[in-house]
Amino acid sequence: KNAQNFEIRIADNGPGIPAEDQEKIFGKFYQIEKFFTGNVEGAGLGLALVKRLVNACGGQIALKSEITQGTTFIISFP
Repeated sequence: KNAQNFEIRIADNGPGIPAEDQEKIFGKFYQIEKFFTGNVEGAGLGLALVKRLVNACGGQIALKSEITQGTTFIISFP
């Protein structure tokens, strides 16, 4: 990528995020179904707030996820 970008990657080895939920998880109060994750805790605001903060700072957030392989969130700033 561009040498002027700063990038943060956060990865886990959880169940992954289904493709149909990947854009929705950044919305307020959205939570993936309990049957998929095994639990639903919290209010569903964390990723919505992170996206807002990142965008307010001129950055972008994206994710790469594969079922049973985990998820990587990529936050980049100019």
